[in-house]
Formats: sequence, C-alpha cells, structure tokens
Amino acid sequence: MSEEIQNIQIPEEVKEYKNKNIKAKLLSSQRITSLDLARLMAMITMIMGHSLDAIANPAELDITQFPWNIWHYIRRFTAPIFLTVSGAVHVFANKRDENGKLNKNTIIRRIKMAVILSVIGYLFMFPAYSFFDAFFIEAKLWKPFFQVNILQLIGFSLLFVLFLFLITKKDKSLGIISFSLAVIITISSPFVHSINWFKYLPEFFASYLSTEHGSLFPIFPYTGFMLYGVTFGTLLKQMNPEKRTKFLMWAGVPIGIAFLIPSFFITDFFKYEMPFKVLDKVNPGIILNQIGVVFIVLSFASILYIFTKKLSFYYAFFGKKALFIYIAHLIVLFGTGWFPSIARLYPKSIHIIPSIIISVIIVLLTLGTAYFYEFTINKFPNARKYYKYAFYIILSYFLIIGTLAQLVYQEIFR
Repeated sequence: MSEEIQNIQIPEEVKEYKNKNIKAKLLSSQRITSLDLARLMAMITMIMGHSLDAIANPAELDITQFPWNIWHYIRRFTAPIFLTVSGAVHVFANKRDENGKLNKNTIIRRIKMAVILSVIGYLFMFPAYSFFDAFFIEAKLWKPFFQVNILQLIGFSLLFVLFLFLITKKDKSLGIISFSLAVIITISSPFVHSINWFKYLPEFFASYLSTEHGSLFPIFPYTGFMLYGVTFGTLLKQMNPEKRTKFLMWAGVPIGIAFLIPSFFITDFFKYEMPFKVLDKVNPGIILNQIGVVFIVLSFASILYIFTKKLSFYYAFFGKKALFIYIAHLIVLFGTGWFPSIARLYPKSIHIIPSIIISVIIVLLTLGTAYFYEFTINKFPNARKYYKYAFYIILSYFLIIGTLAQLVYQEIFR
C-alpha cells in the first residue's frame, strides 16, 4: 500500500457511521485523491454556475462586467475538467484480469451506469406528464427531449470507453488508441458541425452530433475530453503509486503550457482562415486551450491536496459520488417535469445576493444528500433495496398511475 494512502486520516466525526467495508474500499483502492479533489472542485463550480445562471437577475449578473466576466470564463472549464478526470479515473476502475480482459460484472456495471445516466438525462426533459400524454404532444415539443446534455454525453462516452477496453488487452494500446481518437475528434469537430445532420439522421442520433437543435454537449468535441483523460490515466497507472500525486503537482503546469501555446495560433487559424463558420465550442484551438487549463487545475488540486490531507476521506467520498451530486442538484434546482423547483418558479428574477446564498444552500444540500444516502445504505442492510423500490414506485406513479388517477378524479367530479 502506498505511503500516500496509508497517511490518509479519517476524521472522527465520520468514523461513527462508516463500517469496515467502506474503510477498506476507500483506503485500499488505487484512487488518486487529488483527482477526486479536482473533480469535486469542478462539480461545485458547475453547481454554483448552474444555480446563479438559472435564478439570478441578468441585470445584476452581467457577464460582460467584472467580476462576472471572470466567473463566466471559469465556467467554460468545468465540464472539460470533469470529463477528463472521469476518463482517467475509469482506467483505474476498469480492472483487467491476467489475460487483459474485463470482468463480466464490471462490463455489466458500466453498461448499466451508462444507460441509467442517459435515461435520467432524457427524463429531465420529458415533455409530457405521463406516457399516455406523450402520444398527444406536438412534434416540435419533442426537440428539447432529444437534446444531448451532460448526462447523455457521459452515458455515451462511458460506453465508448468500455468498447475501447474490450478491443484492447493492454493499457498501453488503450492509451495510444484513446489519444489518437481524441486528436481526431479535436481536429474534426468544426468539420462535423458544418454538416446539417438533421437532414440525414433521425433527431435522436443527429442531436449527438450537432448543436443546431439545442444540444449542449455533443460527442464532438466533448467525448474527446474523456479520451484525453483515458490517455492520461494509462500513463499514471504505469507509475509507482507514491509518485502519482507528485507527478501531477509538478508536471501539470508544463503539460498545460504545452497545450496552451499552440492553442492560440490554432484558434486564430480556424477562426479566420477556414472557409466555414467555426463555433467557439468546436474550435480545435479552444479545445486545446481547455485541455491545457485542465492540467494546470490538476496541478493546483494536487498542491491543495498535499496541504489538506486531513480531508482526504471527503475528497475521495464526494469525488466518487460526483454524478449522484450532479443529478441531485438538478432536481433541487429545476425540479422535474412533474413538479417545478426554484429555477422554474423564479427564472432569472432573484437579486444577486439571495441568488448566491441559495446557490450555496443547493451545494450544501446536494452534498448532504449524498452523505445521508451513503450513511443509510451502509448502516441499514436493506436501505439500498428500499431506495431502488421507492424510485421505481415514484416514477411509475408519475408516468402511469398519476395520470389514471387524474382521469378518474376528473370523471367523478366534472
């Protein structure tokens, strides 16, 4: 066991609820805690950004003025950081056997996770109150449903990374293929987005390749960030565990600068010299710029981790629960298709100071929800099963039973 892992100190207040299985899972794993910290930082920034953007009055949150122009600039790096770190972490999570193959249970878990994330992403944009109502929805109202947001993008990317694991037997081959594909995605992104995919493909598939109908996270370029992360993860995995965090701390800035310097020239080339319009999100130069900043942030996170090792358990815990936290914040902030929350009740209409306070509360509430969930499923053996049943019952009620009950009620009292 590495010295870094051995030195992790578990705060007294969490010892009371954690059982031996949690300790063993967190302390004996090969998780690089500084990566968890970077992912957690990106997640908190993302939640704050979503919250402020959704509820704050634009007149008071003017992204052309200081300090909100800096805030807006920082937001553009949260998704690349999260995706890159997720790619690196999955190299360690997807363990191969002596023949270089993945365990069958690992494959099933990864597919299940990808499908669940995608389904949840689509459910957030479901345009009807039930499946029965869906048959009577106008075609134009289905466009937001098919938009590809971060959950669908992560779902697809996880399946693609799993595919790369299945066709390779060594991490070295995985790293080479991942880097090659990441570069291809980066370079080809403006060309892919110059095509009107909705002419040739159904809405569902075209939305993964184009932003024309509102998709925020198309495959090109965002899956590339996860592939860069996979590449970096294969390099980290070859290192001695004791040296990984120190490598991130000292090498992050030089690697970041190596991406940043050419990014400015490439950005101008695609902006001014290419024969078609290149959106900022798909400009290869801007993509490289984002990758450069990602590595600089990883260096900063590693330095911060060195000075805050007493919080290692929290970094590992919340880093592992990052997707859970993200989904929870969407529910708290926006609600669902069946019940609205603050961002839908008071969209872009709250003064800036109350908006900041509400955003902080949302962060704390979602972190607390993840903490409480883990507490209950480890303290009570059947809690995980009950949570699952409760989710299925609530979802079934809203999608099926709720509508039938409403129809019966209307029939009785009309």
